[in-house]
Amino acid sequence: MKRTSHQSTSEQHRRLRTDAKIEIELFCIQKLHRELSYTAESNDKLLNFNQMKGRKQRSAIDAVLNLVHDAQMVKSWENTLICLLLDVKEVFDHVALKQLIKILIKLKISVNLINWVKCFLQNWVIDLAFDDERQKSKKISTEISQDSSISLILFLIYIWYLFSKIRAKFENLQSFSYIDDVTLYVERRNIDKNVKILKNAAKIAFTWAENNAVQFDDAKSELIHFESQKTTLNQMIILLNNMIIKSKTCVRWLEVWLNRKLNFKVHVQTKIATVTRTLHSLFRIMNSEWELNVKSEKQLYLTCITSISDYDVEIRWNNQKSYLVKFRKLQNAALRKILSAFRTSSIDAMQIEVEISSMKMQLDQKCKNYAIQIVELSKKHSIRKRTFISYSF
Repeated sequence: MKRTSHQSTSEQHRRLRTDAKIEIELFCIQKLHRELSYTAESNDKLLNFNQMKGRKQRSAIDAVLNLVHDAQMVKSWENTLICLLLDVKEVFDHVALKQLIKILIKLKISVNLINWVKCFLQNWVIDLAFDDERQKSKKISTEISQDSSISLILFLIYIWYLFSKIRAKFENLQSFSYIDDVTLYVERRNIDKNVKILKNAAKIAFTWAENNAVQFDDAKSELIHFESQKTTLNQMIILLNNMIIKSKTCVRWLEVWLNRKLNFKVHVQTKIATVTRTLHSLFRIMNSEWELNVKSEKQLYLTCITSISDYDVEIRWNNQKSYLVKFRKLQNAALRKILSAFRTSSIDAMQIEVEISSMKMQLDQKCKNYAIQIVELSKKHSIRKRTFISYSF
């Protein structure tokens, strides 16, 4: 009995030491993340203001809205915007440690922070345990961990020189990135010049990628013209690897379908189809023997349906009646199902009973909330820079 007690006590001590070690490591990672985030936000030369994700108050909605805003402004000036969408292949597997350290040194990052990055990328060990038999820890060589929040900022710093080189060569060319999704676009009246500039910018991007162990996924590279002409432009770009990218009438970027006229017709159709499939699945649950009450069915609707229909409203909603009618029909069908009401029941009464506002009010409120967020953004934010100087509440 004493021996067993002694073994259990030592096992508890060992587990306590392991837990304490994990807590210390997590604390160091969180501290490194805060330090990198603060340095990136306070230093304009460390990150491009158009680099999204992994940074405070920068989302996929912001990235798409930047592109849509610029394209709509160009259309109002009767110009043409040509956009090249690139996708970095296997993001976290193509970050060379030596190259990253060189970049951090060039950017004059503190020595302590550089040492932390080295430790984070190099000192990895693996422990294997099978049937209570534990092997000795072994050092392993791995790339940036995808599960860590630090990895996002490190990759943004790693590709910073790509945007600085393009910007130094072409002043009129704009560039955005959302982690592995890179967007290059230029706006001018002369379409041939636009294609030529974008082709040269693509050469710089692919040359930089080759020199820094980064690869672009050719299958996901796309080209689109944003213009208001009736005829579709059939321009193309030939990359360094002789890959031909032809112009498309509609592309998907960050889960948003963008067509050349920016009327979001394809995107809304896709959204309606997704909401309809999800709603029918909910109807099957509501018809089951579980006998859900009104409160539970309402919660299911808000969680599964509203989260889909309200996403990216800030980008596509402009009081389009045709789009409003389609979403309103789906919400009315859900209200009748939740309350087990007749088809002729009053919609206003059902909305009051379930405490769900009308579809138009939901869409308008979503846009108003985003407008309030814009006021609170930093002046260096890409969305804030595209807002009128007099914009305030």
